[in-house]
Amino acid sequence: MVLSRNRLVAARFARAARTYEHHAELQADVAAKLAELLPALERPRVLEVGCGTGFLTRHLLERYPHGDFLITDLAPEMVERCSAQHESRNGRSILFATMDGEAPDCVGKFDLVALSMTAQWFADPLSGLQGLTRLLKPGGCVLYAAPGPGCLPEWRAALENSGLPYGGVDMPELPHIVSEEDRTVDYGSGIAFLRTLKAIGATTPRPGYVPLPPGHLRAALQRLERDHGARISWRIAYGKIPV
Repeated sequence: MVLSRNRLVAARFARAARTYEHHAELQADVAAKLAELLPALERPRVLEVGCGTGFLTRHLLERYPHGDFLITDLAPEMVERCSAQHESRNGRSILFATMDGEAPDCVGKFDLVALSMTAQWFADPLSGLQGLTRLLKPGGCVLYAAPGPGCLPEWRAALENSGLPYGGVDMPELPHIVSEEDRTVDYGSGIAFLRTLKAIGATTPRPGYVPLPPGHLRAALQRLERDHGARISWRIAYGKIPV
C-alpha cells in the first residue's frame, strides 16, 4: 500500500515537472523562509529530500559554499530538472539521486537533512520525519517546512457545507515546531485553485478517497467562491528536529 501510493505521488509530480516552477510561488516563498532557519555550518554534509525543481536547493548551495550535498526527489523528472540548474556549481560536491525519503538508501551520516513542503506526501509524516533523524551525525538536525493540521480550511469548509468529503491528507501535529504562519492565496476562482494543484503535481488524495463526480465538484467550487472568494489559507509549520 505504501509503495503503491509513493509511486502515484512520484508519477503525478513527474507529470508536473515542466509546469511546477511557474505555478509554485507559495512553495518558493516557503523554501525562502525555511532557509532563514538554516544552521551555521562550515563544511556540512547535507541531504535534501524532495528537491522538486530546486527552490530550497538554491538556498542550501548559497548558504554552504563548502558543503557536500546529496539532493534527492521521489520523481526522477524533478531530479533531472533540479540537476540541470545546479550540477555545475564551480565543481562543487553535489550528487543528485532519485530516492524515497521514507526509505532512504544513502550511505553515511549527515550534518543536516532538509525538506520543504515534502513531508505531507509521506505515507506517515511523523514516522517519515523521525526516520530521517537516523541519518544524522551527533549534533545534526532535520529542518523542515510542511502544511500543518487544518491546512486549506476554506476548501474544507466548502466541501463540508456541500456535504462532501475532503480528499487531502490530514496532517498530524508536527514535532519540534519553531514557527508557524498562515499564507492566504487568492486563486481568482475555484477551478484555478484546482488547476494550480494539478500544475504542481499536488493531487494525490488520501488513501481510500473516491474522486467526486463532476457535478458535486462544481457545487463545492461554487460554494468556495461564494463563501471565500477563492481565497485559501495555507497553514505552514517550520520545524527543527535535533539529535
